[in-house]
Amino acid sequence: MNARTRLLLILMSVVGLVWMADAGYRNLIEGPAADRERELDRLTRQVAETQDSIIKTSKAADVLAVLEQFSLPYDPELARAAYQDWLLGLVQQAEMTGASVDASQPAPVKIKDRDSKRQKEIYVRYNYSLRARGNLQQVTKFLYLFYRSGHLHKISSISLNPVGGGRSVDMSLAVEAIGLSRCERKGELSPYAATRLSHDPFQDYLTIARRNLFSRGGDSVLAKTTVTAVTVSSDGVAEAWISLPDNETSVLRRGQSVETEAHVIEVVDVLDRQVLLDVDGQVITVRAGETLAEATGSG
Repeated sequence: MNARTRLLLILMSVVGLVWMADAGYRNLIEGPAADRERELDRLTRQVAETQDSIIKTSKAADVLAVLEQFSLPYDPELARAAYQDWLLGLVQQAEMTGASVDASQPAPVKIKDRDSKRQKEIYVRYNYSLRARGNLQQVTKFLYLFYRSGHLHKISSISLNPVGGGRSVDMSLAVEAIGLSRCERKGELSPYAATRLSHDPFQDYLTIARRNLFSRGGDSVLAKTTVTAVTVSSDGVAEAWISLPDNETSVLRRGQSVETEAHVIEVVDVLDRQVLLDVDGQVITVRAGETLAEATGSG
């Protein structure tokens, strides 16, 4: 064997040893290290997912605890009767008439328990139908009180049918309420108020009544209603002369009122050449010779 052949054999042996060393390094060191990295990444993701699940569960428990404060009582019959009485009381507060409330049978909602695999009641659904009559201001007040109350409930549908040219409406509601099974109250409704409304004062919602969509005249009634004069009667009482759209004139004193096609107008006070009027709950100052639309800024 000559020197060249021996050199080639040595080089081949060296290359083989290097390749074997590299393969051994990959198998014994790099491979396990990569496996450990992958396992670490998997465990890190699993820990993060577990933490997220714990946080979500904690948040859900907090939300559930809040909802339980607004829930109907856990006893179905007591809850159904208490909420029905509450609806009737709400109608009375709004000074509406002809109220009737029908309640269906409570409907329990269940899901399968993850551990026992048995059906478990989560909450009870209550459905009501309500009918009442009133003017648009009274309907507005009813809705204001409904959404300001702290119950787990909603209006599923509403129907408003005008009566008497729009002076009154027949209101029909479908209402759904929820009672959580974990609620601690047996028969008492929640005493808390809700924060569903964008504005708190009821006066902010009287624009709905003033812009009566059910009236044939609408806001034009205010444009045709004028305080024509401020006088003093023979017995020394200040009076406001109000010209109405039907060409009639009402002479009113403090505390007296008149109903137009779309509005209720009450005299709050009679001053020198101007009158304080309550128009559907909004107090305005009207000068003699001025229309109500001009005084409210809608004219």
